[in-house]
Amino acid sequence: MSRFWCLVVSSTIFTLAQIAAIRIENPHYLWFVSALTGLAYGALFGVYPALVADAFGVKGLSLNWGAMTLSPVISGNIFNLTYGSVFDKNSKVLPGGELVCSLGLECYKSAYYVTLGSSLVGVVVCLWSIRHESVTKKRAAEKALRRVA
Repeated sequence: MSRFWCLVVSSTIFTLAQIAAIRIENPHYLWFVSALTGLAYGALFGVYPALVADAFGVKGLSLNWGAMTLSPVISGNIFNLTYGSVFDKNSKVLPGGELVCSLGLECYKSAYYVTLGSSLVGVVVCLWSIRHESVTKKRAAEKALRRVA
C-alpha cells in the first residue's frame, strides 16, 4: 500500500476538525476541534519524512524536509489573515477602538468554510498522488518487463 494513504487519513481528520468547528457552538466542546487537529498534525508529521525521503532520496532529505516544514509559515499566515478578516467584518468597534464580536460561532464560521475547502483539496491531492504513484509504478514495471523480454 502507498504511504500516501496515511496522508489521506490525516487530511480526512483535518476535514473532520473543520466540520466540527463549523458545528460546535458551545465553547466547552472546542477541545474536540483541538484534539482532531492535533491528531491530524501528528499523523501528518509522522509520515511526511518517509514520503519526502521516498520522493527526493535520503541524500536530499534534510534540505527538502526543511522546505516542507517551512511551507506552513506561508499558508498559516494566509489562513490567519482570513480568520482575522472574517472576525473584523463580524465585529463592532468599541469607543476605545477594541473590536468585539458577540455573534458566537458566526464570528468565524465563514473562515472555517475556507479551511474546510482547503482540507477537501488536500484529500483530493492525496488521492491523486496515490493514483499517480500507482500509474508510475505500473509503467516502470511494464518497461522493465519489456527490457527483459
